[in-house]
Amino acid sequence: MLAVAILAAACSQRDPITSCDQSLEGAWQSDHGAAERWMILERAGALEAYPLFPDRRPPNVSADLETAPRVIDLSRTPGRVAGDVKRRFMRHGAACISMASVHVTACANDQLELVLADPPEPTGFDPCSFPRPDSSRRERWRRD
Repeated sequence: MLAVAILAAACSQRDPITSCDQSLEGAWQSDHGAAERWMILERAGALEAYPLFPDRRPPNVSADLETAPRVIDLSRTPGRVAGDVKRRFMRHGAACISMASVHVTACANDQLELVLADPPEPTGFDPCSFPRPDSSRRERWRRD
């Protein structure tokens, strides 16, 4: 019985993240918000991050807008992981997808360092138009 428990524990151990070239799939805790946990899924070099928390309407967004949770789409190129933070906004059946850049700047010690901004609220819906995103910020995500 003891041997089975030791074997099960050894098999559940993950290699620590030491490089952005490794698989980043799994749950991550952000230092941006106490309850902000994200799930990263990885398929054929493309990464998607989804919130594991209620990703509510950003502050100062118009009350008549329906706001979807953010999603982060990343892709790998040699020595670089980058992409977009996306959020869908809807008003009276019209939808616009707002985007802002995100870059993973470091992967070490089971942590990711990201530079990102929040997607801005649309200024128009027909056609969709957006202001520039707010200033970017640095976040550190720790692997759960």
